[in-house]
Amino acid sequence: MTTSTDQPPPSLRARQTASTKALILDAAFEILTGEAREVISHELVASRAGASPRTVYRHFPTQVDLYRALWEERLRDFIPPGFPTSADEIAPKAVEAFARFDANEPVIRTLMASPAGMQIRDRGGIEGRAAFEAALSPLLTHLDAAQRQLVVAVFVALFSSPYWQVLRDRAALTGPEAQRAVRWAMRALLENLTRQPGVLP
Repeated sequence: MTTSTDQPPPSLRARQTASTKALILDAAFEILTGEAREVISHELVASRAGASPRTVYRHFPTQVDLYRALWEERLRDFIPPGFPTSADEIAPKAVEAFARFDANEPVIRTLMASPAGMQIRDRGGIEGRAAFEAALSPLLTHLDAAQRQLVVAVFVALFSSPYWQVLRDRAALTGPEAQRAVRWAMRALLENLTRQPGVLP
């Protein structure tokens, strides 16, 4: 017997739809984490999932839709550590982020190389700017709006997979070395803000 607060069980069609989407995302996730690819095509995902390309397109009409669902339902929980909520968390969170980038390197590099991944990163940039603005706010009280924007932009840039890639590829650092480098950079910037509030070039 159901009460007024009980929800009816999902319909058979809804359960089938959810199951099919899950199979598609599982296949896409396996491809993404197992192979270095710039593009994950609907046809490749369909082949891996044992479905038709038409089925994949029906559930995820564009590559952006597919990548967004992958990010929200498969990747978000084990790649990003979350943005810092205070200045004290910034350096440790940056190190954790870089460690996770290293642990999931094929995924990160595929996302960075694809147009769909770029759209996902753009969304992360919006979240990151808001998070760093809040985390750094006690240290930015003496700065005007333009200066605050500059400071937040630098922190967001350092707390990112592109900066991780620069340290790993162009600077030829190992994963642990890149982690130490980003920790030093974050600490140096925070120390500067603490010792010289309101002083920027």
